Amino acid sequence: MKKIAIIITVLSFIITSEAVESQGPMLSFASVWNKINQDSAAQESSRLQTESLTESQKKASHHWLPKIYIDAKTYQTNAPGASFFGLLEQRAVQASDFNPDLINQPEAKSYARGALGIDLPLYEGGMKSSQVDLFKHSVAAQKNATSQVQIEQYSSVGLSYGSISVLEQQKNKLQALSSEVSRMIKGYQLGSKSNPVGYSGLLGMKSLANRLSGLISQHEAQSRSYYAALSEMGLKDQQWSPEIIDSSLFVSRYFPVSDQPEAISSSYKIESAKENVKASAEMANMEKAKFLPRVGAFAETAVFNGSRDTANAYTAGLYLQWNLFDPSAYGSLKEAKLKSMSATKYSEALDQQERAERSALSEQFKSLKQNIDLLNDSYKLLAEQSKMTETLFKNGSINALQIVEILSRRADLISQQGEAELGLIKTASQIVTKQKFDVEAPIQAGVKNEKQ
Repeated sequence: MKKIAIIITVLSFIITSEAVESQGPMLSFASVWNKINQDSAAQESSRLQTESLTESQKKASHHWLPKIYIDAKTYQTNAPGASFFGLLEQRAVQASDFNPDLINQPEAKSYARGALGIDLPLYEGGMKSSQVDLFKHSVAAQKNATSQVQIEQYSSVGLSYGSISVLEQQKNKLQALSSEVSRMIKGYQLGSKSNPVGYSGLLGMKSLANRLSGLISQHEAQSRSYYAALSEMGLKDQQWSPEIIDSSLFVSRYFPVSDQPEAISSSYKIESAKENVKASAEMANMEKAKFLPRVGAFAETAVFNGSRDTANAYTAGLYLQWNLFDPSAYGSLKEAKLKSMSATKYSEALDQQERAERSALSEQFKSLKQNIDLLNDSYKLLAEQSKMTETLFKNGSINALQIVEILSRRADLISQQGEAELGLIKTASQIVTKQKFDVEAPIQAGVKNEKQ
């Protein structure tokens, strides 16, 4: 019996080694995350949006600079007004030019005019300064949104990777149990139909074998879906296997969860919403500025050329513009204020919802950890009981149905362990999205552990 056990152990080791080798090299979670993080389209899109808003902010911040322009044109005309003013522009009007016939029917002449001007806004009702502040808060909101995108992607990658590792471990347990059941079926001598009790035991063993086969197939299908999810997120490696790591250790290493959820700071999503509230307030200020006067200074120097002479001229002064009534702006201030109030309430509601979800997830996380500890203890006890039961079965002290029952309970317990561990990883991955989670810290710690 000892020789047979040794042979089975060696064969199991060889089969397991070949299975691992067929899956390709082992990739750690830190390695998988770095590969996805490096080429993340979602993060790159968010970063580009931040850069776009930053450029808009820079452009708006130059509002106090003067507008400088050049205006040049050349034309030919026989229009009475243009022809007469062309002579004035040349400072070359003669007494004979006041002849009514010449004024009414001038000859076609060519003219050219060039001007250099400057327009300096002195007061714009706070419109431009509010616009600068609006972009400042918009940039801050988008930066927070970018951080949130990274955390949520980290959460998704961690969920998929951790789930693959858990499913692999549970599948190995099921395969070991399946091998044990298959070995019992092959060595079972009382499976004749003439022996109802023995035959019933054989049927129970075969039924359990089919159930285990179905569970293994289910775990493999779930693993394939998580592999596909990582591939869709940007992981280019096709054949690889995960690090086999305990779910509790994986969570504590890559999804560290605080025991005091009320002390956790709000997520970047909430910070982004708060910045959007400030931006909407600046939008209301911009609408208010439309009803205030605009004051500025201007100056222009010009040179005019015609058939008689070339002359220079300049114009300089101040201007006041004030829209006393503009139908298109009617009600816009009230609309902007209402939008600002709406954004404020939305931010508050989002914050309240996140705190509630974080608290509920924390309680769920604690419950799952306790449940996993109990399931692990139960599994150890049941494994010991299985050994004793197998001895009793070989001695003929119990029948096949009784040992099938014990093995079925082991299968149930393995399934429960898998569900609890998958739930633990999923809950922890959700918790980190509801706080200002530092993605780099656990990754660096993980890389350090790999080197050690």
